[in-house]
Amino acid sequence: MSSNAATITQSDQLDFEQVKQIIPQRFPFLMLDRVVEIEPGIRVVGLKNLTGNEWFYQGHFPKKAVTPGAMIIEAIAQTGIVFFHIAQPDHRDVTYLMGSLKIRFIEPVWPGDQLRIEVRPVKLTSTAVILSAEVRVEDRLVSKGEFALAAKANDLL
Repeated sequence: MSSNAATITQSDQLDFEQVKQIIPQRFPFLMLDRVVEIEPGIRVVGLKNLTGNEWFYQGHFPKKAVTPGAMIIEAIAQTGIVFFHIAQPDHRDVTYLMGSLKIRFIEPVWPGDQLRIEVRPVKLTSTAVILSAEVRVEDRLVSKGEFALAAKANDLL
């Protein structure tokens, strides 16, 4: 977790290294390249650039690659973690638990696409958040829905 939450809270954007300070995921499950818009407590917009070199395209599908829904959900969850971290910066050394998925996939996502992931709170507490999410590629809505994140101190797991 980042030790400079106050700096991040005041920023309009986060680069790749700042994102890595916040989210616990690492390669190959790092599905958020940067955050381009931050309105603390209101919304966060993140980007994920997808290339044909992504490991998951090797078998999904061999004749015509399409981005697996699980990878889109992971990008949504990581954007949600950034939102929650900025909204509740006092959490340190936590594991984020995800649940209550109501995510729909509307259009396929291909290698070469850039995901624009926007999350907004439906309900926010000190230890959890329910977020709505919209994922776009250019102006196409490719996925949307709601999900929940909860922060659990690692010493309680």
